[in-house]
Amino acid sequence: MSEWKSLWKRECGKSAPIYRVLVPESVNDDVMRAWNARGYRYTAGAPSAIMLTGGMGRNFFRSSVLFKGGTAAGTAMTAGFAAPGGLALLSGFGDAALTFGGMGAATAVGTGVFAAVTGPKYLRDPKRLSRRARRKVTGARWITPQSLGYIAGRKDGRDTDEQRLFHLAVMIARKIVRTRAWTHPILKDHVSRVDLDHAVASIGVRLQELVSLREEIEGIRDAGTAKSVETYLSKLAVAFTSMARRVESMHEYFERLLELDEQLMLLHNSERSRELGDRVLDVLSRTAADDSADWQFRELRIDAESQSSIISGLVAELDETADDFDDFDSRLAAAQKSVDELEA
Repeated sequence: MSEWKSLWKRECGKSAPIYRVLVPESVNDDVMRAWNARGYRYTAGAPSAIMLTGGMGRNFFRSSVLFKGGTAAGTAMTAGFAAPGGLALLSGFGDAALTFGGMGAATAVGTGVFAAVTGPKYLRDPKRLSRRARRKVTGARWITPQSLGYIAGRKDGRDTDEQRLFHLAVMIARKIVRTRAWTHPILKDHVSRVDLDHAVASIGVRLQELVSLREEIEGIRDAGTAKSVETYLSKLAVAFTSMARRVESMHEYFERLLELDEQLMLLHNSERSRELGDRVLDVLSRTAADDSADWQFRELRIDAESQSSIISGLVAELDETADDFDDFDSRLAAAQKSVDELEA
């Protein structure tokens, strides 16, 4: 059994594939900022996606309801007073027309004031999607189990290696973002360099292409095209193997983070030990005035410098490991070129 299959069996073999990962390039930054403000989970490392396909492109929140609902109600009331006033004026009831006209003017002024107060709040609301952004949302691209050939069910259900591989990538990404090291200040610049969402989404996009191509190729299989079909499928297998190695590199990166987590915990405990030692020495100096206490506690403390050097080395190794799954396109092209040269 290949390494990725062993990882899949261990990490997600007993769990149903539940994920919905956004391809970041399919929407703009304005859309993602609004979704972040609303609390939608759409990233690769999210524990589970919020399934709001229709609602994600609409402005369902308090400032929108107040502004749009209030102005619509005020406009309706103004029109309601204006219509009877106009009929009364045409019928010759001047007093009634003035009465309805005055009430209509009052509601119009009130509606304008209400809009002037609530409008800026709505327009500045970080959750708001502009008309242009809403049009962009309709073209958002999502990677789901179904887009990778998965069909639920015991009798008519099916699964594909592409779906299993991407499910493994999602599970690894979820574990990566839960590590202490991923959010630790020591990796601030490193984490910003490793775009996990882009890395996982690019894997999904390539796997979607492989699934679609394989289905099309299988659709033309007959006695005359059987040899060509097998050749095409063998080339797709090369691309899939490259993708599998990239996911395996992601898992190696995760294991490096776990090692760094242990060192960060040792560093934390070392620093705490120093702080506690200083406090104990302070108590002793103010009570027993023991001259030998300082020497004794310095010998007992855990030195944090060794952990710091180990952490520096691990961060450097993380950079190297991250590069293994951060340049898939160039690696895939190189692999394809080598296959073509061997066949030639």
